[in-house]
Amino acid sequence: MNSLAQLLTSKEVLLDLDVRDQVALFDAVGQLLQKHHGLPAATVVDGLGAREQLGSTGLGEGVAIPHARIEGLLEARAAVVRVNVPIAFDAPDGKPVAYFFVLLVPVQATEQHLQILTNVAQLFADEQFRQQIDMAKSQDEMYWLFSTWTGSDLRKAA
Repeated sequence: MNSLAQLLTSKEVLLDLDVRDQVALFDAVGQLLQKHHGLPAATVVDGLGAREQLGSTGLGEGVAIPHARIEGLLEARAAVVRVNVPIAFDAPDGKPVAYFFVLLVPVQATEQHLQILTNVAQLFADEQFRQQIDMAKSQDEMYWLFSTWTGSDLRKAA
């Protein structure tokens, strides 16, 4: 297991979500985190939206890492989303985004926040990993891929 395994369970994975834009995506993630962690959905939507206004969190190659600092949050929370149809996300390569790792951290979690973002960016940079998450058939399989990723020596899903 890696450090991302501590942030996620399979319950924080949304596969083949049918959304048309950022707002709908953030709302779905807000509803998910409200259900499982009691975070007000509006707080999640507002935090992620405010961060996107500062600049896109799209990385390119169909992936993005929307993230925000949330007042009153005691520990980092995350969600993984794969959408049915990629959505515009102002990524540097101009491609729409299909894969999202959404990260919420406490306001004071500067070093933790940066380390998680670095780890996720490295993970998404791995083309083999992106191919595997594209083929994941269940929340459990997607969670397993994220939680067991070890770098270029990526293990195959069972």
